[in-house]
Amino acid sequence: MRQPRTHSGSSLFLMELILAILFFSVASAVCVQLFARAHTASEQSAALNRAVLAAESAAESFKGADDLDEAVRLMGVRAGDTPGVLTAWYDRTWNPCAERDARYRLDILVHGPEGGGSLPGRPGGLWEAEITVGRTADGVSEELYRLSARRYQPAA
Repeated sequence: MRQPRTHSGSSLFLMELILAILFFSVASAVCVQLFARAHTASEQSAALNRAVLAAESAAESFKGADDLDEAVRLMGVRAGDTPGVLTAWYDRTWNPCAERDARYRLDILVHGPEGGGSLPGRPGGLWEAEITVGRTADGVSEELYRLSARRYQPAA
């Protein structure tokens, strides 16, 4: 006659250990995803804050300068291909850089009193600037922040 087999408690212990390892691996995967999302949200928030600061700085330079040449110097921008458009490029740490190294772009569209976008002369009247800051990557631009500024220039 056969003797009944007695199972040791080690197989039950191993099964419990496997389930505990499975539980902790699933929990750690969820935690890693949460940390990755938090990092992405933090980067987006920092980019938005820097975009707001760059736009505000450009608006204050536009409003406070005696003429547009001085405003261009203060803002560190250059005239774009389109008349009345000023552009500045920034790298990933928001330092001014060349266009080829840029990760962020600041555009200022200037409208004169006659509705034109020409910069020279700056006759008296209400001057408006539409300031846009965006992220540029692989030729694709994503707007981060937009700000309008106005300045009255008395006639000379």
